[in-house]
Amino acid sequence: MKYLSKLILILAAGVLLANCSGSYKVKKDLNKTGVIKQTPKWYVKYDRETMFKYQESGTAVSPDMELAMKKAILLAKAKLLDRVNGEMNNQTIIEKTETGENEDLTVTAQSKDIINNKVENMIAEGYLVTESEIFITKNKSYRAYVLIEVKKSKLGV
Repeated sequence: MKYLSKLILILAAGVLLANCSGSYKVKKDLNKTGVIKQTPKWYVKYDRETMFKYQESGTAVSPDMELAMKKAILLAKAKLLDRVNGEMNNQTIIEKTETGENEDLTVTAQSKDIINNKVENMIAEGYLVTESEIFITKNKSYRAYVLIEVKKSKLGV
């Protein structure tokens, strides 16, 4: 009886440790050309804002699986904070120049449109990764997709 209870305890501990390992499931990217043809449905279609939270998705590629995940999370956080507290400034410059001699002048025009996007310092405290999928690409890199959420109360919104 003592042996059986120890065995059950060891098995239960093993199952708990296996579930807590945090390992990712890696799927094969079946696309042979490397061009993305399909993304997870939740990556494109999700509630960007509800009464209590914001959500945002991100994707990244890296030869290192953990780095692909970290980059995807950082991009999702940046997109979310930009949406919540981003400021955009637009400046258009149009320049015309006349060159030549006397009445034989030619006009050249040049224009430039500068868009400056600034995100104030904010903290995405308490964000959760609610969805994630990792694909291995034909080039032996990892393509990670993530969906994060942040409670509005954590952002002070």
